[in-house]
Amino acid sequence: MFKYAVLALSLVSVSVFADSTLGSMSNLPDVKSEAKRGLHGQVGLGLANTSEYIGAKNTENIFVPLLNVNYNDTFYIKFNRLGAWFYKSDNGFRVGGLLTRQAGYDKNELPDNLISKVGKEDTTLVGINAQYKKGLFTAEAGFLTGTGDNGNNDEGSEGGKLYAQAHYTFLATSQYTLTGTVKVSKWDKELVEYYYDSKGASTNFTVGLVGTYKLTDKWTMLGAVTATSLGDEITDSAIGEDDSSSMILIGATYSF
Repeated sequence: MFKYAVLALSLVSVSVFADSTLGSMSNLPDVKSEAKRGLHGQVGLGLANTSEYIGAKNTENIFVPLLNVNYNDTFYIKFNRLGAWFYKSDNGFRVGGLLTRQAGYDKNELPDNLISKVGKEDTTLVGINAQYKKGLFTAEAGFLTGTGDNGNNDEGSEGGKLYAQAHYTFLATSQYTLTGTVKVSKWDKELVEYYYDSKGASTNFTVGLVGTYKLTDKWTMLGAVTATSLGDEITDSAIGEDDSSSMILIGATYSF
């Protein structure tokens, strides 16, 4: 069962992780999360400008799928996350499990002398998360650990990370929304060593804005910008070229 979930996540996110690190897609808040029965959500396409990899100085433009699909307010695919809620309370608190992908590096993104020094392939992260939502405010925290699914780690796991994030929609009308987000992510030393050949944990901070504009009952424009400040163990590594990573995205989604 687990391998099929990994395959499903890989299929829905293949274009997100094929050429760059759009891990910051998970920082985008869910600005339209009505609790409905059955299958519903938004699907679309976006154009993103983002760092070639986390810590890279150069950026690139790529097309990415915009997915925010729910089934019975229990199972969901959100951007680059596949998850399910196991417990839901009446006061807005819920607990669940999720899968996501940690992006690696393409060979053409690194100098030849550095390719062998870092783990460069994408890997699946699996974990648990808890969320609290009240009105226009949402807070979430979770823990994720590597599964060793890329076959390049004899120990079976590439490490893990803790995260905590909050979203607040401070402008909301029937036609548009504007939401702010903040996130803190703590990579453990194993995850940092695997991807950056650096000894020590790293704490990364992200801030962002996402806005939507309703064109019709079904079609919505979406724009987002995120900026991440990277920890010293990443920025001081052999492949760390910049102390921050950013993303700008514009796209459109269709609601069903």
